[in-house]
Amino acid sequence: MPCAAQTILKSEPLMLAPYEVAFVKDASCPSGKVLKVTGAIRGLHRRKASRHAAGDRRTHEAADRRGH
Repeated sequence: MPCAAQTILKSEPLMLAPYEVAFVKDASCPSGKVLKVTGAIRGLHRRKASRHAAGDRRTHEAADRRGH
């Protein structure tokens, strides 16, 4: 999950180094979540997953209780 000081981008970066992580706030994720994009080596697709935004402390606490 992104920390409070993590930069959240408005769009997915065109170039992303292998294993580099970028957090993107776009319409593909529901409210209160950001898209975590992880760069991949040549020939593989980037990994993308929705994560809770850092500002929502209650959501993080609930996820911790569920073991996520």
